[in-house]
Amino acid sequence: MQKTKLGVSVGLLGAALYFLGAISILPAFLLAGYVLFVEENEWLKKTAVKMVTIIVVFNVLKVAVEMLQDVFSSLDIIARWFINTNIVVPLNLDGLISIALSFILNLLLVVMGFSALSMGTLKIKFLDNIINKHM
Repeated sequence: MQKTKLGVSVGLLGAALYFLGAISILPAFLLAGYVLFVEENEWLKKTAVKMVTIIVVFNVLKVAVEMLQDVFSSLDIIARWFINTNIVVPLNLDGLISIALSFILNLLLVVMGFSALSMGTLKIKFLDNIINKHM
């Protein structure tokens, strides 16, 4: 079993990356930075990059969904010039999609954390291709 410079197994540190990503972004990014700058294990470095990439992708998706409300607000302002109406996102879909994205992100990070305990990974083809291309 390979050990890190912290004295814990590589799989445990990889799992900690994912679990911290599900709990709080800042400590997860700090630990990922430590792994990238200090640790030498390639699997662990790819795990850190994959965790950061997953969090960034999901947060970009959340921003895009939240922009939907801005579009409807802009349309509402323009429509109020002509008629007295209220244009909103139907059925609060932006909120529902945002909650669903948060749930999927946390579920994905927890599943990948348990997989990392045995130095495994969940294969996400387009993310793996991007990571392999740039590392």
